[in-house]
Amino acid sequence: MRSKFEIKAQKDLEAEGWRVDWKVRPYRTPKGYQVDYFGIFDLMAYQEKVIRFIAIKGQGGVPDKLRQDIINLDFCDHIVKEIWTYRQPTKKGKRLKSVPYHIRKEIIE
Repeated sequence: MRSKFEIKAQKDLEAEGWRVDWKVRPYRTPKGYQVDYFGIFDLMAYQEKVIRFIAIKGQGGVPDKLRQDIINLDFCDHIVKEIWTYRQPTKKGKRLKSVPYHIRKEIIE
């Protein structure tokens, strides 16, 4: 099942004119099937000669291992690696449900 952040990211990208693809998550995952691109990225967006691989993270933040795995991937110049983090603003340690999520879009070189 896709997260609400993946669906939101897809809609935002499509509104900007990107074509978006994601991997299907079967009910029973066959042996050897990776649920994400390269086992890391949730979405692939493409437009003309640019391909964007995007890892989506929520309130939990970005694990160091994920960031290092993305840095270690070596792609050609027209492929962009990104991490998008969604977080909800808090006040005194409690999430403010009425405030929209903040999105941090980070390009990994």
